[in-house]
Amino acid sequence: MTTSALHVFTGPTLPAARAHGLAPQAVLHPPAKHGDMLRLGAAEGDVVVLIDGLWHQAAPVRHKEILMLLDYGVTVLGAASMGALRAAELATYGMLGAGAIYHAFLDGGLQRDDEVAVLHTPDGIQTTEALVNLRTAVRRARRGRQLSEQEAAALEAVAADLPYTGRTWRAFARAAESAGLHGAFARLNVWRRAHPWSLKREDAEHALHKAAGLAAHRPGGGAWQNEAWRTSFTRYWASAYTPTSRDRPPLLALLRHQQLYDPDFPFRWRARVLAAVAGVRADTPGLETKAAAAAAQRGLHLQALTDAQRGFWLTDTEAHALEVTEQTARILVRSACWDGAWNVWPATVDEAVGLLDDDQATAETVTTCLRRNAAVARADPRHTIDRLDSRRIAQHLAARWNLPADADERARDAVTRDRGMRSFAAAVETARAFYLTERTKLTVTETC
Repeated sequence: MTTSALHVFTGPTLPAARAHGLAPQAVLHPPAKHGDMLRLGAAEGDVVVLIDGLWHQAAPVRHKEILMLLDYGVTVLGAASMGALRAAELATYGMLGAGAIYHAFLDGGLQRDDEVAVLHTPDGIQTTEALVNLRTAVRRARRGRQLSEQEAAALEAVAADLPYTGRTWRAFARAAESAGLHGAFARLNVWRRAHPWSLKREDAEHALHKAAGLAAHRPGGGAWQNEAWRTSFTRYWASAYTPTSRDRPPLLALLRHQQLYDPDFPFRWRARVLAAVAGVRADTPGLETKAAAAAAQRGLHLQALTDAQRGFWLTDTEAHALEVTEQTARILVRSACWDGAWNVWPATVDEAVGLLDDDQATAETVTTCLRRNAAVARADPRHTIDRLDSRRIAQHLAARWNLPADADERARDAVTRDRGMRSFAAAVETARAFYLTERTKLTVTETC
């Protein structure tokens, strides 16, 4: 029987050492960004605790990523920071929340995202203070009779006016002095040094205590699960981030590698697209004719296209030498580049049957590529795949695809679109993830 896993995304709010002390069984992760929660490969019975999340440096966790986990039967609990925001926003969908900050957002007492926003270094050292912590210090000092009600209200207003990127106790002191609140702030500062407290950290610790009792919890199904909440974005995220199985890359990485390096991929892609257009099986005889007829019924007639339109999808040689049916078939295939709204491009392994070939071998190759990229970056942060020379990658792909040295942009784009990609330039960018490993598999005509 598989043991349920507990995953915790934390950073500046609750340091890893403290989190591990509170939940020794937890798998700790840095602040979550878009895709990270899906990368866990979490399944029914698992618990995911979201405390800290990125939003300034990277795209934040999307709401529907969390809905996807809830739909899988994963318990998701949020608190303290980004977690409190998402938990309040998704409470009616089954996400759980913990702590005072969560309840304040849920009840409307807090409404601004910057109540919990802070800046921190890559290794999690906090460099600014959250407004909610400044506000809590003021209110506790008021209850401790260090501030009058009017002074506390004025100091809260000063703190709220500070930009979150510069919200520090030193900046708070300067702003309070400018507002004529020097004496009030001095008393607040003495009090808070004698009574150090972080509401965010308190809530995070409360969440970990609560998580320990959620092992038997199962998110209740809701009417929303039967609504049309899944979109082309959720399909893409599922293929791009969710591992195909434990310790194996996501489906999109496997398909991208086969798009680029499997010589038979264009034939499988062509059959899949034409079959989808014609509404028949991919092994149906006369597939091109059936697809062309289906396209004509829907208004696509080759004769109705302008020379410029045909020239976008076909090379000059193809436009003059190929029959109408074959020209139509190639246009259909080349215009069917990935679109998550159409399941011709799969989001799951089950949907990829007939398109994904020898996924075990591809998974091993992709894993090797990703590990090599990471090792090179660790050895020298300046040597990342983002810095690879695009011209070398282009030469590498052209050689792998046996393109003539003098092939122009239209010819390169046509071959690329036969593989389900939008352009040769896009293929070059996709190949960055695999180039350092694949360049060593030289063909007779390829050099580096």
